[in-house]
Amino acid sequence: MMIDYIFNLVIEKSPEISQSFYDLIEKLELNYPKEILSRLQKDKVIMFKTIIFVLYILENEHFDNILMRVKREELINLYYICSNQCTDNFVAYYKKSIINKYTDRS
Repeated sequence: MMIDYIFNLVIEKSPEISQSFYDLIEKLELNYPKEILSRLQKDKVIMFKTIIFVLYILENEHFDNILMRVKREELINLYYICSNQCTDNFVAYYKKSIINKYTDRS
């Protein structure tokens, strides 16, 4: 699964991931070592994997203006809000929700 693949690259600090993305992960305090991840509940690890994957997609799609403004707590809250919705593609729904949240000017 692509989510696991990207997550493992990030955890292993692979050179395939950009330094700017590592900087973002660090800023958001999502840079958990394996030891801590192994102690977290499975649903929390899935949440962090999904958040990191969506951020990775946003970076590759050059949503730099959004990535500069995202906040850890807001990403987590938005994840839980989205998880209460019935959707066929949670990742796409969560990504769109982040985009909407950070581009809404009302």
